[in-house]
Amino acid sequence: MSHVIPKRRVGVRILTASGDQLVGEVFLDFIDVIHRGEQTLLDKFNDDYAWLPLRTSDGFTEIVNREWVMLVEPAEGLALELVRKESGEVFRRESVVVTLTGGRSIRGRIAMDLPDEFSRVSDFLNFPQDYFPLETDDGPRLVAKRHVLSLRALESPPTVPGAPEPGVEEHT
Repeated sequence: MSHVIPKRRVGVRILTASGDQLVGEVFLDFIDVIHRGEQTLLDKFNDDYAWLPLRTSDGFTEIVNREWVMLVEPAEGLALELVRKESGEVFRRESVVVTLTGGRSIRGRIAMDLPDEFSRVSDFLNFPQDYFPLETDDGPRLVAKRHVLSLRALESPPTVPGAPEPGVEEHT
């Protein structure tokens, strides 16, 4: 009897907090235990396990501490549905610049699935997941929140209906 569970191999480049780059494949489940669909890279990096197997190009398996992973770049051409599930509930996308530990900055867009009156970037970042997807001109990336020094919104946040316009003071 085999104890091997079938997995899908997905190519990635991982940038660590120490500045190392790891290239290889991570193993995704064909069915995710949370949403019962195919597991995505975002699911994998947001699961509860601290250690992640990475099959390197030389055929070895390296066990990586997920807390040291700063940025995940999926292999070129990887189908978006294997990177993250697109929610039909995305209310808006916001352009941002993310500055990571070590000074690296990345420009992209985050998809927020909150109604406009609650869809501030700070609300989005305070979600409990450890990683969030960032849509860049070079393709999707997964960003580790613990390695984000700052995030600058490049757009004005939406206003709550009935609230004063930004920059306009109300006098009574």
